[in-house]
Amino acid sequence: MIEWPRRKVLMAMGAAAVSAPVGNAIAARRPIAGMEPEPWFAETTGDLRKDLKAASDTNKVLALIWEQHGCEYCHQMHDVALKQPELIALGKKRFHVLQMDLWGDREFIDFDGEKLSEAKIARGLAVRGTPSTVFYDETGDLVFRMPGYASPEIFFLVYQYVDEEGYQSASLQDWAKLKYGAN
Repeated sequence: MIEWPRRKVLMAMGAAAVSAPVGNAIAARRPIAGMEPEPWFAETTGDLRKDLKAASDTNKVLALIWEQHGCEYCHQMHDVALKQPELIALGKKRFHVLQMDLWGDREFIDFDGEKLSEAKIARGLAVRGTPSTVFYDETGDLVFRMPGYASPEIFFLVYQYVDEEGYQSASLQDWAKLKYGAN
């Protein structure tokens, strides 16, 4: 987990409060102001149950990428890791990725059918740092959590691990050793 100096957290919270759109189901479909999604990201319906079904119907894994305004590591993730051709190809083919705002007040319907803001959903998932990516299987169970920014190679490895359901049999490290013979 990324440790944020208090000043940066307060600045990010202030920026989110000033620029966050008024929450409602229609607002959930709009991109987050100042945080542009990748062209291969999916557009949310505002109902995570429907988003999960859309992912499942297309044989994809639902992934929520949690970000916040002013997050330098989020910018790095977009500028470097998410621009890698191999990750883009795998992401388009096998993942239904939604961009989420850690402090957002857009209203969503969560997996339990409750109407909550993005911020409340993030708190319920114990997402505290950004970027953080959480992956869900077709039943809505959280199967893997990737906290923080990592190199493009690690991002790709994590997406492979989730796509191939490596979490069913091994930790990420053990799975990578078996798959690639890495130490």
